[in-house]
Amino acid sequence: MEAKSASDEALWLFSRRADFWLICGGASVGLIAAILVIHWRGDREIDALDFVLSEFHLGATYDAIMRRRLWRARPIEVIGIPLLILSLTCWLFMSSQALLLTSITMYAAVWHRGRQSLGIARFYQRAIGGTPSRMHAVLFRGAIYLPMVAAILAYTHLAPTQYDGEPYLALSVGAGVTSTIGLAAALWVIAYLIWTAAPRRVLRSHPANPLNLVHPGEWWAVVAHAVAFGSGYVCGASSASYLLVIAVYHEVQYLSFTYAMARRRMDSQWLTVRSADLYSTPSCRCERGLRAEASFIASFLFWPVAGFVGAVCGSWLSIPALAPLGVGGLFCHYWLDGRIWRRPSVPA
Repeated sequence: MEAKSASDEALWLFSRRADFWLICGGASVGLIAAILVIHWRGDREIDALDFVLSEFHLGATYDAIMRRRLWRARPIEVIGIPLLILSLTCWLFMSSQALLLTSITMYAAVWHRGRQSLGIARFYQRAIGGTPSRMHAVLFRGAIYLPMVAAILAYTHLAPTQYDGEPYLALSVGAGVTSTIGLAAALWVIAYLIWTAAPRRVLRSHPANPLNLVHPGEWWAVVAHAVAFGSGYVCGASSASYLLVIAVYHEVQYLSFTYAMARRRMDSQWLTVRSADLYSTPSCRCERGLRAEASFIASFLFWPVAGFVGAVCGSWLSIPALAPLGVGGLFCHYWLDGRIWRRPSVPA
């Protein structure tokens, strides 16, 4: 029973039910609920929630860097390139390139949100042993990237002048191309889901996944990803408030993922220490007690809370020199988030 428990834990970030609601398919229900809240009450509550979570979101990235000492193994990626990004952002800001900065923010946010969905779905792929076949890999990538492209083209077609209330450089490919790519994205996601649900017989399966299995968390993440981009960016073209929907979803998903990965790292260290005790039962997490659990939560929240406090203090001070640092910090987060979760550095 202990072996089965350890095996089940390896398949999920928290548990099957918790992963569904926090990270995967249940997020789609939350997105729809957020849209209804905007219709009913407006966006004041969601706007405030987005502000808090966005700063926690950035802080969680720095928590991962500090917790895993990544600046030692990757000084250029973790320190050098972010400093370069900050310098370029300040130069663009002082050069009065607000239009370009807004455009970069918009397209980088789309890419960042899509890559997050891809990374989380890949976590579940690795948990089950990898992609079962080449066809699965092709359908999976298309189900992630095509909704991204379709959503951004739909937004730029329906809202060609402003993004989140600011002017930006919109892509213009015409209504015909936009509709075609949107239809292709929908059909591709449907094909992926049909292929995933259908029983398959393959002559050559992946060596690490001989049973040709697909983790349910993977296709949950794909469905939530498609719903998020469709509801957030397509509805956001008529009202900027709807962009908050996908932003809050993205932030909750990221905070859950980073907390779970930090938790797994602590679990592995704890098991290593406890395995030396012949009379211990390492698979029982409750032995660590409430003090250890509270201490871990406090250590995880340190950088998110520090980021939030810094943002609040910066807004109160209203120092013009600090203005580009907020945008530059966001760009640094996009860069770091794409580098620190590569497979060799993710704790098991």
